[in-house]
Amino acid sequence: MINPPTVLQKREYIPGEICFMKKRKTQLRAPAEIWGLADPDQQRKGRQDAIDDGDLIEITRMGRDIGIMYPLAVSARAAEIMVPFPNIPQETVTENLWDILHAFRDKASTTTEEEFEFQASIYLNGLVPTLTFKATVSPGDDGEPVITIMLPDENWETIGGGCRHHAYSDRMLTVDDVASTLNFTPGRIREFIREERIPAVKCGGSWRIRRSELERIMNEGF
Repeated sequence: MINPPTVLQKREYIPGEICFMKKRKTQLRAPAEIWGLADPDQQRKGRQDAIDDGDLIEITRMGRDIGIMYPLAVSARAAEIMVPFPNIPQETVTENLWDILHAFRDKASTTTEEEFEFQASIYLNGLVPTLTFKATVSPGDDGEPVITIMLPDENWETIGGGCRHHAYSDRMLTVDDVASTLNFTPGRIREFIREERIPAVKCGGSWRIRRSELERIMNEGF
């Protein structure tokens, strides 16, 4: 004898029970998840964020001129070494940067490591010391390979985030940063730079101004 198939009965919920279940499900989510909140101190900055904030200076165009095809940036701290005093001639800054890029390329052409240290001799106040830098190739914001040149004690994963006391002490500001602070247009700030009313250096095709110069202008005027 074949038993008839068992019929599964669909359970019926009363309206109050349904509301209770939905409420319980909602309560399992944390407020941060519901509202999209995060601790800013725990959020790692993206590479573009670090470039926008001045913690990284993009020099991709210069890199490609000597055959470095990946996006390339130098940390603000490394860049500050290339500008040891406010009125350093622009050609000296450019020569320092070229020397660092050539030294990097020479070392990169001999290693398969994704991070290494290298030495470069640059002009500093009448001397030409040999300094140590670090380079790394790592994933960019969209997973593409990017290169960062920095000081040996820096980490590409934390540049622009975490401890930023040095970056803000005398960081290199963009024209837009200075224009916004002084309530001028970027074009007017570039005019001041050409007139040498604002000391600036060009790095990677863009003008950079020390924060200390901006503070001096705000306190003393042009």
